[in-house]
Amino acid sequence: MDISVLVGLTAGFITTIGFVPQIIKGYRTGSMKDVSLVMPIILMAGMSLWLAYGIILQDLPIILWNSVAIVLNGVIVVLKFHNNGV
Repeated sequence: MDISVLVGLTAGFITTIGFVPQIIKGYRTGSMKDVSLVMPIILMAGMSLWLAYGIILQDLPIILWNSVAIVLNGVIVVLKFHNNGV
């Protein structure tokens, strides 16, 4: 595996995993009142563009981690609606 791909996979993992604690906390507490709804929506829009860019370049780390991050941010949005009746 090329070192640049390894670095990209590692960087993507580290930055994407940052969404998981918020999801766990929201799920456990049943409250997402302190979480902005706008932030994950804006992030999902930007990540969708990064995903398109990665697909154009056929760049595995960009495709993989932006796909995962879009799903994680989608979970945050769903928890926000479900737990706070937005």
